Amino acid sequence: MARRAEANGRWGVMVVPVITKESGVHAEVNYIRNAPGGSEPVLEFVTEDEERSTMQTLPGREVWIENARPLSTDIDREGFVLVSHASSIKDFDQVQEEPTVDQQYMDEMTELLKHETGAARVFMLGGGKKRYGESATSKLAPLANAKPARYPHADNTDKSATGLVELIAAFVDDLDLEGYSRYALYNMWRAVSSPPQDFPLAVCDARTVAPEDEVTVAAITEERGAGDIRHDTTGYAYSAAHRWHYYPDMTADEVIIFKAHDTDGRRSGRVPHSAFTDPTFPGGGTTRASVEMRGLALFS
Repeated sequence: MARRAEANGRWGVMVVPVITKESGVHAEVNYIRNAPGGSEPVLEFVTEDEERSTMQTLPGREVWIENARPLSTDIDREGFVLVSHASSIKDFDQVQEEPTVDQQYMDEMTELLKHETGAARVFMLGGGKKRYGESATSKLAPLANAKPARYPHADNTDKSATGLVELIAAFVDDLDLEGYSRYALYNMWRAVSSPPQDFPLAVCDARTVAPEDEVTVAAITEERGAGDIRHDTTGYAYSAAHRWHYYPDMTADEVIIFKAHDTDGRRSGRVPHSAFTDPTFPGGGTTRASVEMRGLALFS
């Protein structure tokens, strides 16, 4: 299998062995179970106090999550792709702690997203976001909204994505959205703990998701220095049509890029994603640590 690789700041093509350890796993995905009807209020998910959430996701549903490593996916077809990228960051625990590290990682991810999408211009929507498995109590203690999200979701609705991009444009003096043919939002996810991961990230093929599967969920999230932020996101009800995938044994030199929104309806749109418990995890070692970043790409 050929895969893009980066060395000394440049990308090329390398041939890597296909991992055939497993074809996939049966695991639980915690779909929304109480999608509201007509005039019922929007569901809420409170990241720092889930007992206040009105969204119900348990018990989960067992689904097949396919090993995507042997596949050749496309960011505008399935909506996700795995790329090789060796970051210059030496200690990812310094993300969100050291401003120079934050800027360094933002610069790297801006360049990577521009290269992988062919966009004319790219903006990162803030700095990197660290997440740790629930057992990493000492690392979670000083952070807010840092546990893996364990239900299928996308970070925006069409309306909230449009509002977010228009807000960015209002603060960038030389950004005229009408000067571009389309724009898209992306997530960029990197596991920074050694493999195997106890709670990998699963992504769903965007082509297998129907509009009726989507449920608006207001995420109420605490951000350090900003208090609670309310933002409309998309959750998902179960469908047997969904096709889930994951990349087992990810290393810190790999990044999953997946779509969060696209103004071109002929291309993939939102990709549902969720952390899940890998039933094949052997136990022991440290829990999953990851860093994610979100970006806006504008196309000529």
